[in-house]
Amino acid sequence: MNTISCFIVEDDPQAYEYAHSIVKEYGKIDIIGNSDSIHKAADLVKRLRPNFIILDVFLVDGNAFEFLELFETIDFKIIFTTSFAKYALEAFKFSALDYLLKPYSEEELIGALDKVSEDIHKANYQLQLQTLLQNLSTKEAPKKIVLKNADAMHIIKTDDIVYAKADNNYTRFTLSHNKEILVSKPLKSFDEKLTPYNFFRAHQSFLINLSHISSFNKRTEEVILIENHTIPVAQSRKKKLIDLIENQS
Repeated sequence: MNTISCFIVEDDPQAYEYAHSIVKEYGKIDIIGNSDSIHKAADLVKRLRPNFIILDVFLVDGNAFEFLELFETIDFKIIFTTSFAKYALEAFKFSALDYLLKPYSEEELIGALDKVSEDIHKANYQLQLQTLLQNLSTKEAPKKIVLKNADAMHIIKTDDIVYAKADNNYTRFTLSHNKEILVSKPLKSFDEKLTPYNFFRAHQSFLINLSHISSFNKRTEEVILIENHTIPVAQSRKKKLIDLIENQS
């Protein structure tokens, strides 16, 4: 197997030594440089052209997103590490990019190294990074989410999602204009991502966008979404849904 090259961007000496020792012990990866400054790191990365970098999100002279904006083309993979900023963590989830939350364990970094080794030549990474940067441009709710399936990687505006339906271990997304996307992840994983952003688990099998509710039929206990989508509402979730509808501005 060909050796993969790595560059570490980290301004905490102890964190750097910790990551360095794990990567060195991992083998198959050649650490070709490091820096604690975004501008110095950008110059070195452009010159050394590593396969991937380990990048601390917040550095002494800026942040990882200012660093990425110094590149016209990002042709390297990234393992992000961070200690805080909840809104940033949500943006990572929506872009389908991984991150390590400090203090991370040796096993967590090894898992990230395994993944980057497997994905080093995969395409579509630019799309995920673009989605991440767009969502991080504001501290408001993420505006786009990456939905991946066997055929393609879809960059979807969260406002365009009408509802999502559990389909065994898959999730079927229905978008405006009745477009559908089937994703090989369970509904629960999207429930956790989207519920804080005006989505509601109306039923064990359905996650709905509250912004697209047209009406609620109390007699049949069904919610009507735009384009006449009818979604059942679980008895245990009816009161919460009614409260949410009444509180919509």
